[in-house]
Amino acid sequence: MSESLGKLQNRILSDARLKAEETIKEAQSKAQQILEEARRRAQKESEEIIAKAKVEAESVRRSILSSKVRVNRLRILDEKNRIVQDIIHTVEDQLSSIARTDQFENTAQRFVAEAVKAVESDQPIVRIGFRDATKKNLDGMSRVLPKGGKLVIDEKPIDDFGGVIATDPEGRVVFNNTFKSRLERLDNQLLTLIASTVFSG
Repeated sequence: MSESLGKLQNRILSDARLKAEETIKEAQSKAQQILEEARRRAQKESEEIIAKAKVEAESVRRSILSSKVRVNRLRILDEKNRIVQDIIHTVEDQLSSIARTDQFENTAQRFVAEAVKAVESDQPIVRIGFRDATKKNLDGMSRVLPKGGKLVIDEKPIDDFGGVIATDPEGRVVFNNTFKSRLERLDNQLLTLIASTVFSG
C-alpha cells in the first residue's frame, strides 16, 4: 500500500515537474517573443528617428546654402549698384562742367529752345544757369527766344548741375529743362542702359 502511494507521489511529482518545465518553456518562449518584438520595434523607431533626422539635417543644410547664395547675390547686386552710381556721379560731374567745353553753346541753346517750345508762350521767361558759365557764354541764348521773351541769367548753376527753367509770364506753366530733371526723366532707361552696357556678358 505504501509502495503504491510512493509511486503515486512520484508520478504526481513527475507530472508536476513536466508541467513546470512546459510552463517555464512557454514563459521563456513568450519572453523571447516579447524581447524580439521589443527589439524590432526599437529598431524600427530608431531607423525612423535617423531617417527624420537626416531629412531635417538636409533641410537645414539646404537652408544654410540658400542663405549663403542669397547673401552672395545681394553682395553682387550691391556692388553692381555701387558701380552704376559711380558712373552716374561721373556723368553728373562732367555735365556740371559743360560750360568749359566746346559743346556748351549748342547744348545751352538746345535746352532753351526745348524749354520755350514746352511752355508754348510768345513771352516766355527763361532762367539759365550753369557752373563756370560767363555772361558772354550766355548772351547768345537770347537769339533762341521769341521777340517777347526774357532771359534771366543766374550766377549759380540751376538745380546743382545747371540748366534752364522756362515759364509763361504768369508762372502757370513751368518747364524744368535742367540736367538734373533730364536725368530724373531718363532715370530707369539710364540705369538699364548703364547696367546692360557694363555688365553684359
